[in-house]
Amino acid sequence: MTDATETSARVVMINPNSTEYITRLLAQAALDTPGFGLDVEVLTSHGGPPAISSDQDVVDAVAPMLERLRRHPADAYVVGCFSDPGLAVAREEFDAPVFGIAESSIRVARDISPSIGIVAGMEGAIPRHTVYWEKLGALDDIVGEVACGRGVLDLESEEAYQDVLSAGARLQEAGAEVLVLGCAGMTKMADRLSVDLGLPVVEPCRAALQRAAEALEGD
Repeated sequence: MTDATETSARVVMINPNSTEYITRLLAQAALDTPGFGLDVEVLTSHGGPPAISSDQDVVDAVAPMLERLRRHPADAYVVGCFSDPGLAVAREEFDAPVFGIAESSIRVARDISPSIGIVAGMEGAIPRHTVYWEKLGALDDIVGEVACGRGVLDLESEEAYQDVLSAGARLQEAGAEVLVLGCAGMTKMADRLSVDLGLPVVEPCRAALQRAAEALEGD
């Protein structure tokens, strides 16, 4: 999806749900991530749930995602869902490095500021995310996480953008100096949100590709 050459490292980014619209968003994020010299292929996990909204969806997404990845050898893999489903299992199975977009976005945001705000989709995702931030040792860097009240398949409209903007403004008021978009469905909002709020905004798919490029460059 990027400017590939014969010597470009090959990265496979997978959408762990079965909705092609989300895959197209991930592909656009890859196209909008210039300068890394990666050959990025974006796949859909056709056996995954239509959306990953619940803890059970996270569990159900793992097996079909891994099966799809096994058929697509790569120099690195990116799990394109903010819950990072199956990340630990994939790292055990594949020799190539595997990056989750949530973990990557936190790492990239930390390099900007230790005061991170996260715009979640639905309120129900926040407890799951909080457990993950603690596991990553990042809980003290997160000033708050605010849900915009929109699921991954309900983020296309101008009204949805305004809900994300409102959530971002609340986090800014709480002291966030950098925002992370906590849902793959928000990929197209990053640049506009950064301008509207005057804050750096980390788009997780770009963050994961950045970390993949850095890791492969060091090989």
